Amino acid sequence: MEHGHPGLRTSRRRVAPTRQLVGRNRLRDHPRLVIFSAGLAAFEAFLVVTFGPASAIPLTPQIVAPAPFGVFHDLRWLLVYHSSWPAFVGELIVLLALRSVIDTFLTRAALPVGVPLPPWPQQLRRVAVFTVVAAVSLGLFATLSFVMAVTSLSWLFFVFVPVLVIVGVILHGGPIDERWWWNAPTRHGLLGVLATFVVLSVAGGVLVMVPSWLVPIVAAIAALAVAWCRCWIVGAVTRRAPHTRRRPVVVIALAILLALVVGSTALGFAIFVAVESGRSETPLAAANATGSPVLVVKGFNSSWNGVTRQWVSGNHRIRRFSYRGLDAEGTPRAYDRVDTHGSVLELAAEMRVQVAAFAASTQRPVSIVAESEGALIAQAYLEATPDAPVRTAVLLSPLLEPGRVGYPLQGDSGWGVAGGTVMNAIAAILGTLSPVDVSADTPLFRSIVDEAPLMQSLMQCPVPGVREYAVLPIDSGVASPSPIDVAMPYAVVPAFHGGLLGDHTTAQLVEQVLRGKPAHGSAWWGLVADVVSAGAAAWQAPSLEPELEDRWPDVPGSCAALRAELGGLQDRAGTVALRK
Repeated sequence: MEHGHPGLRTSRRRVAPTRQLVGRNRLRDHPRLVIFSAGLAAFEAFLVVTFGPASAIPLTPQIVAPAPFGVFHDLRWLLVYHSSWPAFVGELIVLLALRSVIDTFLTRAALPVGVPLPPWPQQLRRVAVFTVVAAVSLGLFATLSFVMAVTSLSWLFFVFVPVLVIVGVILHGGPIDERWWWNAPTRHGLLGVLATFVVLSVAGGVLVMVPSWLVPIVAAIAALAVAWCRCWIVGAVTRRAPHTRRRPVVVIALAILLALVVGSTALGFAIFVAVESGRSETPLAAANATGSPVLVVKGFNSSWNGVTRQWVSGNHRIRRFSYRGLDAEGTPRAYDRVDTHGSVLELAAEMRVQVAAFAASTQRPVSIVAESEGALIAQAYLEATPDAPVRTAVLLSPLLEPGRVGYPLQGDSGWGVAGGTVMNAIAAILGTLSPVDVSADTPLFRSIVDEAPLMQSLMQCPVPGVREYAVLPIDSGVASPSPIDVAMPYAVVPAFHGGLLGDHTTAQLVEQVLRGKPAHGSAWWGLVADVVSAGAAAWQAPSLEPELEDRWPDVPGSCAALRAELGGLQDRAGTVALRK
């Protein structure tokens, strides 16, 4: 160590970098880190509270999160809030530059006392390269959060969130270590990344529960915990013994991760299709049943061979809703997966025809048991049909607040244009690897996006004269803003989206509702679902503010306005369907 004048403190820049000089990296030793982290998080929180959207409040502490969580924060904002390709490119460049500067400053501010500061230009160049690599690595998975905001399918959450954490483990040394391409992650670094994820998840859950005036303060406090995690990670990396490796560990790990994710995502799609298509062991429906008529509606990418099974227990006359409509004799047609890709309003108009025919043939009001996409169609039909011959509607795995982001038709400009394009690319890739063959402009997705304010209002408007009940899987809240907000009686069951038909606990609830008896779910599972929803809030995409999207209809001012709007749209959709 060089010695200067006795009255002067030795410069950090001139101390030789050895492992022995790096002790415990304490947050209190880094006032610049504390002030900048708390101030920047509070500032973003103030902007979000003032200008919206409220769903982005849980994201605010992530603006100062260590790599690569900060990049993931930026990408989700970018995918939603750009109005054209030039705007997307310009915003991307600005965000990459700002992220590079923020991470460089925060990394330098978090270096342990005794570790020399590298020259600003040198470190900034290295962090800029790292930021581009992190953005490329996470771009696909940030898009999955965008897709989840469109479809409200919760299983997407379980694809991109674990990948985010794994990428964090692989890349966390990037802004700190000159040899980050080559060095494997350390155990302490891994623990620091996991601690960061937990802190950000808990902070997001707390932020959704506090009043708006308190949000900037809570965000600032959360940012202090995030800064503590950054000190942990920086300390772990700087304490690491130098390695001379012949292979770039980071590149190899990212390549393996990508291959595993593509394969597991394709497998997940296949499992989802199998669940939606039904279970072959379900017994056939009783041909001599004399009870109340029940129309069973399966969900997205289901298929049906024309054989009706006993999806609902009891002496009910069960009929399957056909996404292809009725034949000349009034019998539901068998259908393929592609038939479920139609627009919500056209399928709701088709449901109007099939329910009327079923009620006429049985001379009794019909009950509907609908799952996932089927629940969305049933809600749209019931809201738009005030005289529907329906007594009861049980909604299984209903889509909570779908269409929270937008994108234009391919070839057009508009909010989320890049998100829609990447969504199409993902669909094309998965179409070659799995039974799912859809695109961003599939009529189902297009109708959800085009009529988003109406689709999001369905769960808030109980239908007069119809007994409605919702059964939510435990993962419902991970795909929509917390807290879970449903304006009808509901229960939470320990199952996952799309797997409730055939579930024993769900079957008991459905039978109680169909028989007109009180149905009560477990308060414990309801509490678990609320906790899961709050913890997932930090990892969703921010919603697009409705007033920005000119193509969206006005947000309904009342349930009566919603019904009137849907009634007119469904009538027009039914006319179009008949012409086809």
